[in-house]
Amino acid sequence: MFKKLIFVVVLFILFWIDLLPATKVVNKIVAVVGDKFLTLYELNKLCKPYFEKFLKSDMPPEEKELLKKEIQKKVLKDWVEDTLIGLEAKKYNLTVTDEEVEKYLEAEKKSLGQEKFKEILKQQGLTLQDYKQKLKDKLLKIKLVQLQVKEKVVITDEELKKAYKEAIKNYDDKDYKYWISILIVKNKDLTNKIYQEINQGVSLEEIVKTYPNQLKFIKNEAFKEEELAPEILETLKNLKSGDITKPININNNFYIIKLLKKGYNKPPSFEKLKPKLYKKLFEKKAQAYIEKWIKDLQEKRYIKIFL
Repeated sequence: MFKKLIFVVVLFILFWIDLLPATKVVNKIVAVVGDKFLTLYELNKLCKPYFEKFLKSDMPPEEKELLKKEIQKKVLKDWVEDTLIGLEAKKYNLTVTDEEVEKYLEAEKKSLGQEKFKEILKQQGLTLQDYKQKLKDKLLKIKLVQLQVKEKVVITDEELKKAYKEAIKNYDDKDYKYWISILIVKNKDLTNKIYQEINQGVSLEEIVKTYPNQLKFIKNEAFKEEELAPEILETLKNLKSGDITKPININNNFYIIKLLKKGYNKPPSFEKLKPKLYKKLFEKKAQAYIEKWIKDLQEKRYIKIFL
């Protein structure tokens, strides 16, 4: 009965919208989920950060319009799923406190950095209060998902042991190895400048972003002793994990190397790797369960897409 009533209301609204002049239709309904309505204006507001990121001014109009529609459909799909989960959460009387929101917010600020966090707010056109509300909705959905999958996803010891065998296939404890990241620069003056910046705390990744066309970067590669030049090997033998070499000149190429670790590539024990394997398997099974659960919700609740 409720679904029929919603459907009648939607048809009534759409009928009157269609009677309006084209210039007046500025807030067209694009989707209905239960008793929730999403308008074209709201959808485009949600899409705005993606429009700005992916729609380039030099794109042909047809290509731009096609990409715009793809973005709208993806964002609309996410909105439908989020709304379904939000409606379902109400059935379980789940709540999120202000303290929980603040704790999560502080963790995000710490992870991103204050400037990056402010930039994200600006890009999405959100006030801090708007963002807190989005976090509150997100945490509510996380609680509901955890409630749904808690007792329905089971990981057996057999599955964990099978995953462990697969995980240690690439380990090799026969050869002593060095795991390193390398900056290779041809210009001596630039090399000295880069080395000064590294000593001031700039990471190798940030250096690569600053001078992308003036150096070569090899990131986190493992080398056997015989694969390294003698000058490099001799230097690495005296370093600790995390240390960075002074520039090493080999045939007028300058190498700045960060030692990540060294030793035999012995696989970790089953017990040590078990929590990581469990998390990976749980997330995979949980995702499959959640997709099925959302599909079931879509069949139970009234959903109509007009885009």
